[in-house]
Parts: sequence; C-alpha cells; structure tokens
Amino acid sequence: MKRSIALALSAAMISTTLLSAGCGRKNNNTSTNNNGHIDGTSTTNNTTGGTNNTNGMGDIFGTDDSMGDTNNSGESDSSGTTSMPPGDSTSQQTEEPAYIKPKGFEDLDFGGKTFVIATQSGTDARWETKKEIYTDEPSAIGTAVRERNKIVEMLYNCKIEIKDSEDPNGLAMSEVTSNQHTIDLFSATTLGKSPSEQGNIYNLYTLGIDFSHEWWDQKFVSTYSVKTSAGENALYALMGDFCLSAFAATHAIFYNKNVMATSPITENVYELVKTGQWTMDKFAEMIRLGAKETSGNSNFAYAEGDILGWARTGHAAHGLHTASALSIIGTENNNFYFEAAQDPSAWSGVIDKAIEIWNIEGAETLGYTNVQNAVASGKALFASEVIDVLERMKNTEGVTLGLLPYPLYNSSQENYAHYVDNHVFTYHVPTSVSETEEMGKFLEVFGYHSRHTVRKAFIDTYSYEYCGDAESADMLTIILDSRTYDPGYHYWSSLEGDLSQMITSAQNNVAKWTERKREAVAGDITTYITRISENGI
Repeated sequence: MKRSIALALSAAMISTTLLSAGCGRKNNNTSTNNNGHIDGTSTTNNTTGGTNNTNGMGDIFGTDDSMGDTNNSGESDSSGTTSMPPGDSTSQQTEEPAYIKPKGFEDLDFGGKTFVIATQSGTDARWETKKEIYTDEPSAIGTAVRERNKIVEMLYNCKIEIKDSEDPNGLAMSEVTSNQHTIDLFSATTLGKSPSEQGNIYNLYTLGIDFSHEWWDQKFVSTYSVKTSAGENALYALMGDFCLSAFAATHAIFYNKNVMATSPITENVYELVKTGQWTMDKFAEMIRLGAKETSGNSNFAYAEGDILGWARTGHAAHGLHTASALSIIGTENNNFYFEAAQDPSAWSGVIDKAIEIWNIEGAETLGYTNVQNAVASGKALFASEVIDVLERMKNTEGVTLGLLPYPLYNSSQENYAHYVDNHVFTYHVPTSVSETEEMGKFLEVFGYHSRHTVRKAFIDTYSYEYCGDAESADMLTIILDSRTYDPGYHYWSSLEGDLSQMITSAQNNVAKWTERKREAVAGDITTYITRISENGI
C-alpha cells in the first residue's frame, strides 16, 4: 500500500511538471545554490549500430502519435505533419519553461536537420546512455526523455536519432579517421581524455556554447576548462542535465527509516542537513546510536545478524575524503595544478578524520550486494553507495529509505561535496562534424529542455517513488548540485586510489605522498596540455 501511494504521488508530481503551468509544489531546483550548500512513441532497436528516430509528437500536444515514426528499415515516415496547436488549447503547458524556447534561441530553426547521437548499450544495462537519449520504458523518467525529444523536434524543426552500439566512441573515431560523417555526438567514459589528446573531438568552446547556462554542470565546466599552450580555453566533454549516468553514479548515503525510528536518535537528520549541522561528528554519533549488537560477542558483524550503524563498500573511503570539498588536482585560472601538494596539512587533517570515521565501532565494509541487503533487511541504519542503488531496490518490500548527502567535516565548511563514480559517461562532438555552430546551438537547447523535463523527472522519481518523501527531493537536489569531478580520479585515478588506501589502512602518509608525487603529477599535467595544444581543434 505504501509503495502504491508513493507511485501515485510520483506520477502526479511528474505529470504536473510536464503538462501544466499551475504547479503548487516547491521547485526542487531552488532549495540550494549551485554548489550544494543550504540557503511516448516506440522505436525499433538495433544494438549493432542501427539508428533509432525519436520523433513523433503524440503525447505532448494531442497530435497523431504515429507522426514521423521510424520504420524498421531506419527510413523516416514523414507522412504526417506537426505544428503547435492553437494557443488557447495549450496555454497552460506552453507557459512551462519546458515548452518555450530559451532567451536567445527564439528564432532558432534547424530546417528539418537530423542530429545523430551515438549511445552506449549492451554491456551493463545500469549505465547505458541509450536510455538518456531515447527509451521506450514506461517509467516517468522514460516518459520525460521522450517528451524532451518531442519538444526539441517540434520547437526547432529537427529530428533526433540514436545510433546504438557497445562502442560509440569507436564508431565516432572510425568516422573521423575515414573522413565520413553520420554521428554528431557520442557518449564515452574517461571524460574523453584520449580522443581530446589525439585531436579527434572538438574543443567545445569553438562551438559557441555558453557554459555559464544553468543546464551545464558548473563544477564540471570550471574543473575541465583549461588553457592550451596558446592561452585558449579548451573543454572537450559535455556534462549537462541530459547526462543521467552522472546523476545515478553519484556516491551518497541512504538510511533505513524504520531502523532510525526504533533507534535512540531523536534529531531530525534532514533538518541537520539543511542547517549545516550534518557533520562527520554527528554522523559518527548516529552510527554508534544506530548500531545494535545481537550476537553476544561484543563485535559488530552483518554476517552474525547484528544491526550495523553504517554499511559501506570500499568506495565509501573515496566518498569520505571527497566530502571535505578538497581537490586532489584543482583548476585555477584554467590551469590544472596539484592542489593536494599546496596544502598537505589540510589534507592530512581530512585523512585523519576519515580514518576515525572509517574505523568507528558499528561500521563494516561489505560487498555491493550485502550493502543493499543490509539496509533493505533492517540490518543497517546508514549505507553508502551510488544513487543508482535506489532504482535497483525500488521493488524491495517492507523498507522505506531516505537519502542524505555525505556530511560536512565541520559546521564552518561551506559546501557539501560528492564524487561521481567512473561509470559516468560524458558527450563529445567528433571532428568529422562540419557545421559546428549549428551543433553548438542544438546542444544548448537540448540541455535547456533536459533541465526542465528529465532532471525534474529524475528528482521526482528517486525521491517520491523510491524514497517516498519530499525531504529526499531536497536532499537529492543538494547532492546533485554538489557533485565533483576530480582529475585526480577521472584522469589520473591512481592518485585517488592512494588516498582511499590511506583511509582503509589507517596510515596517513599525505605529507610524504605529496612530495613523492609532485614531479610526476606536474609531468602528467604538462603532457596533457601539450597534447591538446598540438592536436586539439
């Protein structure tokens, strides 16, 4: 019954977001500032490189749902016509930001152009980028993805196709080397480091994109916008509100509300978060209060049936040090630098505190499945994992979860901070594309309409359906607005691995480590800048 109510509430919230302007619910996107501090039609799928057209305007404007569908041969059936219905019949929905053109793009018309996006599928369904661009799933998020596409296609006179593959990067690079062009945009892991060094993807600043717009992840933009040897700004990867993998791959904390309710804890954890009092010390206090030893041997172990205060995988060590908002490699004046070496004492303090939290009584490191099982079965109060776990646990009966950010190191810390796992995909424009200004405009409007459809649907689904409360929507907004993308993890992952190892092994060697790594890190940064300067476009 409880899940049915949550589902009905979620559907109602998302329908309101997509179809009406008279929304009485608080806008989830305004509960924090930009850095996380409090203040449908179906297509035929071809996973071996075929294309799927996502047009068809039936759902949003009451037109024939068969208009413009792609047939099985990949040919577009354009026998129908689409146009905006008379103003009186759509006055409410067209007042919604999702249904209007953003400022500066009022006259944009692509003249019927088709934009082809190469997406990832076939390896791990949890991280497929295909579903970010088109999916026939009947979920609220799937519906929002299709609505986004239809809105863009109608407002700007264009078509969106996907070319589905296990290796979209390989498809795009093959076109570059063979001087062919069908793919306009493709998804890839590792933030596109290799193709940027090889000169096979565009410097996105040359496409005329204004990265100050809110639909671009501002932390990502500020981190990966770097100067070439010629002093030109360069950014090779897109991270926007259509990048659902970057939402789902964010590491956060869940808690079992039933375990919380039966524990000695009396404070409202959501209020602690909102007032900046959700700190590592408070987290440690609640871990102790929530843990319950039942096996009689004075040790806490999930395998013995004890209730853990905190169940986590080894990746939670990464989450702990990232929560400090310190960077391993930072970006200053559009230059990478070894930030950890600039203030090793601050980093040493973070590692000491993280070691303390890691080794607290009542916490245990488990495998992925056991972390989920522990919190689902009421054998853990808190659990650390990627947000995607909520989707995996959505059908678990008898458990109600809440969502929380990683704690601040102290109440004077300005921002919460979270890392995004390296399962994340970013998007890139191959140098085989010739009409770069047009591509830049498409990406802008695609990002804008994604923010007002897909992002909202994600927040509503993960909070109202998967968690079942409005407070989790606020928490999720805080988490998404405080994501970080440290080059010391995404570009040079061994650096992060060293720090997490210090935490799990309880050996704080930050001072010696920064001195030992200083020269190698400087060399890696120089090599990267040299390569994009010599080969980049």
